[in-house]
Amino acid sequence: MPTRRLILAAAILTPGAVRAHAPRPGPNGGQKVDIGSNHAELVAEGNTLRLFLFDGDDRPIPAAGATAQAVVLAGGRQATVPLQPVRDNLMQGTGDFSAARGMRAVVTLTLPGQRPVQARFTPLDLG
Repeated sequence: MPTRRLILAAAILTPGAVRAHAPRPGPNGGQKVDIGSNHAELVAEGNTLRLFLFDGDDRPIPAAGATAQAVVLAGGRQATVPLQPVRDNLMQGTGDFSAARGMRAVVTLTLPGQRPVQARFTPLDLG
């Protein structure tokens, strides 16, 4: 019985760790990860990033009023890419980089009325 209480206490005290998901393919062909209590999918093509926003149950959430920026490391160079709301749950931006396997991106997202949250992506390394 004490072991059961310990497991329950650990689950309550570390809710993020219990609910955290590993990066996975998203419905738009990018990589989907946890970002705060929500999910985001990053798609990288050419010099464009598209960020799709989802709630914790994977339902689209509006991008209107959100701000975001990605710091991209690709080809040995770093670029900062501002992401703007485009429509529905989509934010998009272009920058001085070329999407390629091995690229990394750190996205900082601020939804209206919420604190900034960050997520790390390797959008072309899904396998």
